Amino acid sequence: MQSLIKKGRTIMQTDGLKVFSERLVKYGIVKLKRAFQKKDEHNIEKWKALKDKYKGQRVFVVGAGPSINKTPLYLLKDEYTMCFNRINLLYERLNWLPDFYLVTDDLKMKEIYKEIDEEILPVVKYAFFPDLHPSNVDFKSYLPESEKIHWLYMDKPEYSLNLPECGINKTVVNGGLQILAYLGFEEIYMLGVDMTFAKRSVEKISERDWVGKKDDDPNHFDPRYDGKGMAYRNPTVEDMIENFKAGRQFFDKHGKKIYNASFGGVMEEYPRANLYDVLGLSDEEQFRLFVDMVLPGNTFNTFDEAFASYATLESADEFTTETGDFICSADIAPAMINKAVFTHIPFGPYQNKYVFKKR
Repeated sequence: MQSLIKKGRTIMQTDGLKVFSERLVKYGIVKLKRAFQKKDEHNIEKWKALKDKYKGQRVFVVGAGPSINKTPLYLLKDEYTMCFNRINLLYERLNWLPDFYLVTDDLKMKEIYKEIDEEILPVVKYAFFPDLHPSNVDFKSYLPESEKIHWLYMDKPEYSLNLPECGINKTVVNGGLQILAYLGFEEIYMLGVDMTFAKRSVEKISERDWVGKKDDDPNHFDPRYDGKGMAYRNPTVEDMIENFKAGRQFFDKHGKKIYNASFGGVMEEYPRANLYDVLGLSDEEQFRLFVDMVLPGNTFNTFDEAFASYATLESADEFTTETGDFICSADIAPAMINKAVFTHIPFGPYQNKYVFKKR
């Protein structure tokens, strides 16, 4: 009850009385539905089968912040990964596909349910969603029946290891951490969890809900993520940080080892870790993972040999849509990706370089 009261106060402060009243009514309807809802025994049994299934292993939580473009994700080949929302935009830049997938945002579900059905459910091992969102959105009505799907009961804004009871707690990442802890992972490393949000041109549906006007999203790894016509929630960073703090206390109490291995960002509520140190891969191993991803079946032994035919661009201003395959420094890659991703596939970083292949 205390967590609900605290959440209500926060909504009043950030979104105002009108939004609070609307959400209160919707939550009341959810509680009424729960009272008459038949217990889903099959879902409960599926969750029991997942308890500690991955005990003693490590996993990487791949967020969607802009620091993903500074992260050598190709090094995660053969590692367990959990991803969220529009991870499918990143597929073409990876040499692996996610094992675990989660969406908790009702607005995001309405926007991308077709992508989930066509591009995400076919490739992941397990997918997780609230069956009935606290805003009274029935996720089951948007998704096909699938044994891969495990339904969550996310009515209360609290942390839990008694899944499928699970709190959303302001960001999809917090839901993911609870799931992975339940699955028994011993070490959990976050990547791309930045908590940095720049201003952009949007159409405001309300104080809480916005729509992108252009494919110019500066707050994720791809400018199309919350791009033109995509509705999304106004990020409330202070609330997110407070929930990360609460999460850290909860997981510490339960002996869970969680680290922030993001390349930048301002989320300091979990201890930092260096991805290169965690993985411990040799220079040769890193080279092979990178070049085999970009140029499958190659026999090259050096970066310069592999990409000798590629042009080198010194700034994003040199790029045009007519540019062929090219290389640039990792320092200018974020700006380059925002311009070039529509016509080129970016790969990197590798030794402070990025490779762009013409589509």
